[in-house]
Amino acid sequence: MKLIKQISTLVISTLLLSACDYELSPWETDAHCPGMTISENLEWLKEVESTISPTADFQFAIVGDPQQFPKDLENTIERLNKNDSIKFIVLLGDIAETGIAQEFEWACKALEKTTKPILSVVGNHDGLSFGQEIWRNTFGPFDYSFTFLETKFIAFNNNQYEFENVPDVSWIEAEAAVNEEEKRNHTIAMSHIKPWENQPTLSATLKEAGVDYTFHTHDHKFIHFQDSDIMLPHHVTANNLGQQHAIVTITPETIEVEDCTPACELSFPTTRN
Repeated sequence: MKLIKQISTLVISTLLLSACDYELSPWETDAHCPGMTISENLEWLKEVESTISPTADFQFAIVGDPQQFPKDLENTIERLNKNDSIKFIVLLGDIAETGIAQEFEWACKALEKTTKPILSVVGNHDGLSFGQEIWRNTFGPFDYSFTFLETKFIAFNNNQYEFENVPDVSWIEAEAAVNEEEKRNHTIAMSHIKPWENQPTLSATLKEAGVDYTFHTHDHKFIHFQDSDIMLPHHVTANNLGQQHAIVTITPETIEVEDCTPACELSFPTTRN
C-alpha cells in the first residue's frame, strides 16, 4: 500500500509539473528568449534607422561575456536604455557558460528589458553542450551582416574551439566588398575572439578586404591594438563584471571607442610589432 501511494504521488507530481510547463531537465535545445532573434532585431534596427538622417553621427554599445554576471547584465541594459545616443547594442558572445538552455534564459531575462535592438554574435562557451542548436533555434545564424547609416557590419563566427572550418573567409570577403552603387562610410567586422595564433593571416585578410575596424571580447579585459605591419585597429571589450562595456561613436569620417568600467574613457590603439 505504501509503495502504491509513493507511485501515485510521483505520477501526480509529474503531471502537475508538466501542466506548469516546468523543465524537468536542463538538456533542452530551445531557450525561452522572446524577441531575441537576430532577424527580429534587424527589423527593429531598420525602424530605428528610418528615423535618423543618413548623414547623422550615432553610437552603439558593445557588451561581452556576461555569462556569469546576470545582474550586471541587467544593470548594464538599464544603463544603456537611458542613453538616447546609443542606437543599438552588440552582444559579442559567451551569453552562456556551459551552453545549456537555462543559462541562456537567465541572460534573456536581463536582455528583454532593452529598449534598443540587440545584435548577438556567438561565443565559444555558447557552443558547448547543446549550445550550437540552442543558438540556431533562439538567435539565428552564426554569420550575418547588416548596414546602418552607411556603415557595414559583418558579424562572423571564429570560435575554433567548438566549431570546424571557421571563419568563413570567402563569405567575409564577399560581404566586405563595396558595390558600385553602394554608399559606404565604414566597414566593421565583429567576432567573439580576436584574430589569434591559429588564424595568423586573418587580420591581414580583413584589412585587404576593406575592413576598417574589428571588435571582439573573449579575453575578459580591455585591449586596443593594431599590428604595425597591418595597421588595422582591433578592440577587445572586457567581460560584463561590474557593468563593463564599450561605446563606439561613428561619424561619416571617424570611429571612436570608449571603455566603460562603468565610467567611460577614450581608448586608443597600441601599435605592436
